[in-house]
Amino acid sequence: MKTLKIYDPAMCCPTGVCGTEIDTKLVQLANFLTTLDKEKFEINRFGLTTEPAEYVINKEVTRILKEEGVDSLPLFFVDEELVFSKNYPSVPELSSKLGLAAFIAKF
Repeated sequence: MKTLKIYDPAMCCPTGVCGTEIDTKLVQLANFLTTLDKEKFEINRFGLTTEPAEYVINKEVTRILKEEGVDSLPLFFVDEELVFSKNYPSVPELSSKLGLAAFIAKF
């Protein structure tokens, strides 16, 4: 089973549909995450304002935040390896890191 851990910056919701401006990249990401097979992928998504302890528990996240600050967020880890930082990946980019090459063709 692959694990995906996402450490979001402070925001009101992870879907991208809150506030006056809709972030389509976040909407697509949220939709994509719901399509992943729960038997093949363990997905953990942490919000800086809602689960700050998770940012302290993960020593790599703590190190990155100390060295680079909150501008390094979001952070994406696949099987404990940092694969994206500072920006949200597109669905094809994340699919590739998760080994889902067939899924890329849909986007």
